[in-house]
Amino acid sequence: MATAEAQYPRNFPNTSLHPRQGGRYMPHPTWQDLYNAALVEFDLAKLSERVEAACQAIHQHRVQKGHTLSAEERKQLDDALRVLFTLMQRAA
Repeated sequence: MATAEAQYPRNFPNTSLHPRQGGRYMPHPTWQDLYNAALVEFDLAKLSERVEAACQAIHQHRVQKGHTLSAEERKQLDDALRVLFTLMQRAA
């Protein structure tokens, strides 16, 4: 499966969309990084891109982990998707 960066390249060329870790831009952000970036995005013009990237990364993580996801991890992913959906509803 293609990475979120490959599927949504317009979301990634601008390094400002990459979350920072220790003052450096991360070349391959995790789903948590993208999720957190969406949560703190105040620019409504960028919000949908951030949410889309986070949702795609969550889906990609689920596919990669497959049946090895624990119940706790599955709940964490479901909760994150629910929050992202609510965020988009409230922003509309």
